[in-house]
Amino acid sequence: MLSLHHFIRSYPAFRVSSFSSACWLAFFLPSVVYFLYQRRYAEINKREGTFMTNATLSSWSQWDEIHGLSDQVKRQKSASEKKNTPVSIDRSNATGTFKGSAKSNYVTTLSSCNCVDFSRRHLPCKHMYRLAHELSLFSLGAVSSGHVVTRDEAISKITQVLSEDEIATFAYFCYHCGNNQASSELFPSDFANRLIKNRLAEEVSDIPTLLTHLRMNDIRKFLPAGVKSPSKKVDLISLVAPNVAREEIIFPDNMKCLTLHSDIAHLGHSIHRRLCALYPKPEQELWFVL
Repeated sequence: MLSLHHFIRSYPAFRVSSFSSACWLAFFLPSVVYFLYQRRYAEINKREGTFMTNATLSSWSQWDEIHGLSDQVKRQKSASEKKNTPVSIDRSNATGTFKGSAKSNYVTTLSSCNCVDFSRRHLPCKHMYRLAHELSLFSLGAVSSGHVVTRDEAISKITQVLSEDEIATFAYFCYHCGNNQASSELFPSDFANRLIKNRLAEEVSDIPTLLTHLRMNDIRKFLPAGVKSPSKKVDLISLVAPNVAREEIIFPDNMKCLTLHSDIAHLGHSIHRRLCALYPKPEQELWFVL
């Protein structure tokens, strides 16, 4: 009686050379290994609540081409800050909840967020970057080193990159911004770019804040046809802001609107006092040394 081995070897349809067997093995083995790996990966992630569907992954990969843009890098840096820690993360559905500016929270996915920033730009906001980071789809580690800048470090940099007159201007700027980026100022492009490059200031992207630096007549240009202008500037800004894009706001002489960089935002008053002590001026107003 023929064994199965002899039957296969004797039957023409199954008669293959050693070379052919090796080819078939080389063709099928990687597919089998990949299938087993994917199955094991899915089982582990499903058990841990981190399973990602192809649709979920592609919803984030759609943004791959824009992460290097300057406006996106700013949001990545903001995403790494402690204040943007998520309230909750649903790993199985790849969604997150973040503290909102009002009473309600922001609901965030990898493709959208109901915050104001995303509704205006339709590009990843800081909440989306933080969600992607929490889901291990995007690393924020290279954006924020976690080092807390001290006052002396800030003063050392300021005195190296700014002239004495510029230091006086920057001290005034620090006073108004305080310790929580409470204010913003317009600066000439060259000076602004140096402040940005040296991480002493950052551009403001908030539309209502930007509009406060325009005159009433300039803000009225954003009013829809036939809509009456409010008499108060704050009311006018509230009315037009939702429909204004950042690129539509142009300041005279291409000036830029800045606030203190988040690296030193907690040091505004301290930096101001130290600079005033190092560079006193006879005409210095009393509030400079308070």
